[in-house]
Amino acid sequence: MEFGTVVETRRSIRKYTDDPVPESVIEKALEHALLAPNSSNLQPWEFYWVDSPDKKGQLVDACLFQGAAKTAKHLVVAVSRIDTWEKHRDQILENTPKDNAAWPRIKNYYTKIIPFFYRQDPLGINSLIRRVLLPLTAIKKPSMRKPVTRSDLFEVVTKTTALACQNFMLSIVDQGFSCCPMEGFDEKRVKKLLNLNNKSHVVMIISVGKEHPEGIWGPQFRVNKDQIIHKV
Repeated sequence: MEFGTVVETRRSIRKYTDDPVPESVIEKALEHALLAPNSSNLQPWEFYWVDSPDKKGQLVDACLFQGAAKTAKHLVVAVSRIDTWEKHRDQILENTPKDNAAWPRIKNYYTKIIPFFYRQDPLGINSLIRRVLLPLTAIKKPSMRKPVTRSDLFEVVTKTTALACQNFMLSIVDQGFSCCPMEGFDEKRVKKLLNLNNKSHVVMIISVGKEHPEGIWGPQFRVNKDQIIHKV
């Protein structure tokens, strides 16, 4: 499809038919998800394609047994993480050509600036340092004021992961299938099912299938754009 058609066609589908969805569709959509823009290219996401019947049943349960999960042919859990930045940072540095004119700036950014903003510690000392230094820096010039806390950092990685989710969903629609991003789930049960630690956050669970005639509950509604688009 043309991009405009993909965007205009995508709807959140609450019920799917029994038609199969080839695994190649999910594989392609996941590849497209990984191409999404993300903060500092640290790619702080993971995608769990829940395939085993047992785990899928438990996941449907954790999704409150809603139709979008119960009738789906595939379920993908999008997870953001605050504990993978060092590993990914090292891979970026290893794969950046050292004869690149920007190498000194790149190295400085990933070895000094990124650790300053991303490093967490059990006592919260790094957060305290950021809380003191960042406002002082901003007195004389525009400066970064976040992330300061663990919560701020989760906000960064979650926004990034949501961008990847959008790529995934648009790719599904482009391939002729339907999807639904779900936020209605028991995160504690989902994390236990996937063996996730407390440095991860379940952003959304995306169901995929072929649209059922009863899958859309009503016409698409958007508030008047003048209410939410402001030219200043």
